[in-house]
Amino acid sequence: MYTVKLRSIYYQILVVSGIENSNINLIFATMTRIFLGNQIYVLLLLPFLIGGYVALNEFTGFFEILPEINLGLWGSYFIENHFWINYLSLGLILLNAILANFLFNSNEFYERNSYIIALLYILFMSYFHAFYQIDGVLISHTLLIFCLFLFFRLQNNSDGRKIAFNGSFLLGIAATFNPTFLVFFPVIWFMITRIRPFVFREIILASIGFLLPVGYALGFIFYFFNDLHWNWYKLSEKILQKTSIIGSASTILIFIGLLSLLTLNYKTSKSSLRFKKLLAILKLVLFVGVIVGMYQYFHDRNFEWVSVAIIPLCFFYPFAFFNKSSLLLAKILFYTLFIFSLAKFFIK
Repeated sequence: MYTVKLRSIYYQILVVSGIENSNINLIFATMTRIFLGNQIYVLLLLPFLIGGYVALNEFTGFFEILPEINLGLWGSYFIENHFWINYLSLGLILLNAILANFLFNSNEFYERNSYIIALLYILFMSYFHAFYQIDGVLISHTLLIFCLFLFFRLQNNSDGRKIAFNGSFLLGIAATFNPTFLVFFPVIWFMITRIRPFVFREIILASIGFLLPVGYALGFIFYFFNDLHWNWYKLSEKILQKTSIIGSASTILIFIGLLSLLTLNYKTSKSSLRFKKLLAILKLVLFVGVIVGMYQYFHDRNFEWVSVAIIPLCFFYPFAFFNKSSLLLAKILFYTLFIFSLAKFFIK
């Protein structure tokens, strides 16, 4: 009965959107099917998707391109005569999408390879300013993904000191570009102990690894600027984001998150212990992203910081597609989010 109701809602969405029995409907169906498959060539489509979003933003000016880029504790730098720097975000978005997808496949989250993770990362990030202009937030995503590569290599019965230090060091560098990542300092202890037993030396090395780059960045600030500046926070006030867009996108993402977590509960009941440990690490990242995102949203009605939660969500949401009972609802939410990601550029 619920499946029939969902199908009715699905077709109503298509009718309202004007894409029922059209070529666009076929494109949407094909998009999810080919990215859920295990053909790596679909990654060649990603640059065109990224380019499409950037072209729409150039045409409509929905996201303001600022005359300076913000690099967190490293300061803000004017680029009025070097606007080509903004387009570095295109390469970094593509790199993050592919890295996240490789992290998913290489750790065998699913029994076969899938490339829906890369597509989801691009779709989700298209709602954030960092997609269209490189900044410390986007760089921190890259470093966080590399950190997860290392933490996912931790084994229960092997020495984890080197990995704990290196992974935390990368996360510390990420915190210098995006100071909200300082929240991760106590979280890294739980991330490590989700996979391994508590080892005091590893926790100490992880703490040192995290604090080293942060301390170096603070030294850089006091040496060159004589005081600690907080432009990394104030800059967000200049970013143009409409309250209606934020509310609508957040609502859809919340439903996607809830569906993903419900599907995962069913999946984890039948999965290996290691899979559960990897999910526990990603859930910690999701928790941090939601907490800092909520703080920023209620403080200045911006939700750029919640983009941290996008990375684990890209790992969770595919399981809603893999499960037959949630497949239809997963498609409805995906199509709604995709259509809205294009329509938002034309909403005045």
